[in-house]
Amino acid sequence: MKNRFSRLVLVAASTMSLLACETAPQASAVQVTGAEIEAWFAADQMAVAGTNVNNDCHWIAKGVGKARSQTVYCPNSEPFTITGEARVDGNRVCSKFIYPNGSRYEGCTEIFKVGENKYEGHLNGAKRTIFYRLVR
Repeated sequence: MKNRFSRLVLVAASTMSLLACETAPQASAVQVTGAEIEAWFAADQMAVAGTNVNNDCHWIAKGVGKARSQTVYCPNSEPFTITGEARVDGNRVCSKFIYPNGSRYEGCTEIFKVGENKYEGHLNGAKRTIFYRLVR
């Protein structure tokens, strides 16, 4: 019985891993427009929190223009907060950050609504983040 349970857990974990690696937005996903993103910035500085699906880091971000702050919590490292930039370009939000280890991020993300206040960020067509708006 124990061996059978172990196999079931392995199959479930494998299935969840495959689902997590999925790059296309869900069938019911609707792309968020640039006007909607602009409205988020105007309403609450686009305050969001989520997870990077590639490295399992969790983050909270808020701010407009060159005052976009991001606090990051990664496995096996101390949390940190950085300031970068954010702007809307068409139907994408574009961001720039320099991380404490010297690595740089500069990219434009398409946002897809996939649930009640749940979103996916896609970079170059691949799912990069799952996040939620921090709305009151």
